[in-house]
Formats: sequence, C-alpha cells, structure tokens
Amino acid sequence: MKNSLRIGTSSYILCDDILPNVRYLAPLVDDIELVLFESQGESNLPDATTITELRRLALEYDLTYTVHFPLDVFPGSRDAQVRGQSLATYLKIIELTKELSPFAYILHLTPDTYGEQPSSDLEAWLEALDESLDHLVACSGIDSRMFCAETLSYPFSLVLPLVEKHNLSVTLDIGHVWMMGYDAQEACSSLLPRTKVCHLHGVEGTKDHQSLEKGNLDDIERFVSSLVQQGKDGETRVLTLEVFNQYDFLTSLSLLTQSHAMMGEMEDQKLCQPWI
Repeated sequence: MKNSLRIGTSSYILCDDILPNVRYLAPLVDDIELVLFESQGESNLPDATTITELRRLALEYDLTYTVHFPLDVFPGSRDAQVRGQSLATYLKIIELTKELSPFAYILHLTPDTYGEQPSSDLEAWLEALDESLDHLVACSGIDSRMFCAETLSYPFSLVLPLVEKHNLSVTLDIGHVWMMGYDAQEACSSLLPRTKVCHLHGVEGTKDHQSLEKGNLDDIERFVSSLVQQGKDGETRVLTLEVFNQYDFLTSLSLLTQSHAMMGEMEDQKLCQPWI
C-alpha cells in the first residue's frame, strides 16, 4: 500500500497568505488543502503568478493540492439565482486552479447559509441540490469523482443518494461525525469505499478543528486504523489534518507519526522525516 495515503493540512497554518504557507508546508506534507474565499470585498484567490509558483512547488516537492470551494456557496438554496451564482463560483475556481491539477475539490452541499441544518422542506432542498450537481458535472468538463461532498452537521444519509446518482466522491470529515455524535464506525464502513479525502482534527466538546492532542485518542486510533485498512484497495486518498495554526498542526503531526496504526505503513512519507 505504499504511498496510497497522502498526508496533508490546510493552507492556513501560518498567519500569512497562501504562498508563504505552501513554502513552509511543502517539505512536511504530501498535500495542501487550498482554502479559498471570495466575499464581501475580501478574496484570497491566487493570481496567475501565484498559481505558477504553486505549480513549481508541487513539482519540486511531489506535492498535490485539494481545493476547498468557498463556504458561502449554497448549491442547495431554493433561490435559483443563488444556485446560479454558486455554479459560477465553482466554474471560476476550477478554471483558476486547473494548472495545479488538483487531487480533488471539496464541496459543501449546504442549504441557504453555511452551517444551517437542512430546511424543513427536505424535498425542495434535495431537488435544488440535484439540479446544482447536474449543472456542475455537466458544465465543469471534469470527472465527477473529483468532486468530494463533505460530511457536515446533518446526517449524510440525506444526500448520499445524490452523491451516488451523480457519481461523486466523499470527503469524510470524521471530526464532524464525532462532534455531532453520529456512529463513526458506521460512517467509516459505509463511506470510506467512496471517500477520496478525509479530514482529521481534534474535537473538544462543541469545538472542532483542534489539535489531535485534544481529541479522543482511542477514536483517532480506530479511525486511522480503518483508513489504513481501507487503503489496501489500492486507491490513493488524502488525509488532511484540518487545523489552522502552527501549534495545532505540529502537535497533530507528531501524534499521527506516533500512532501504532500508521507506523510501518508510512515509511516513505514526508511526515516520518524530522520536521522541527
């Protein structure tokens, strides 16, 4: 199973722009999640010069990128204009990042606002999602399995039929599963075969995206073991330590390297090299 699991983290570990973060992280990880946004006059979308440098760094360090679409995109909105704007944002970012040959695109199947639970009118929400996904797959011109629907606060079983219908992949954010109190074992058994990207972070009460040292170590060990076992199918996956500061990243990386479930499976990974 050599090199079938690529370890990554977010592009916001240093309190700086994307490029300084990638330069810092490139020797340490295999993949970087580019967390992009563009709203209310604020934007971190990279320009052409930055894209060229990101591509150069990827070639130099055998690095891949996962692209996280902006959070304020609502493909499940019941407003057709909002859905149209969402599609335009997806296509803009796909075009912007195509030179990077992304490993995957992270997709939130949200209703009308980020973090909102699905509407009481589930049928309308799912119909809106169905239409948005149909347009995205048709207009993007890329393999539908590149789009990874993320497990969020609602039960993923609500959208799984649409994920299967449109032949999407999954981003299994196990931290969200833990925080919401869902069955982690069931989530792994049902979703890992379709999963292309996993998000791992510590959960402490109602706070997620914490260092793994604040999480339940038994739960972390079980999840990593399940992921390594699933990796025997030969599919390459990314495991993203989805944290957002240097302390949480370094402590999480240290804990991961010490995990008995990972040792022996990752001898050639960058994270087994000295990083302090």
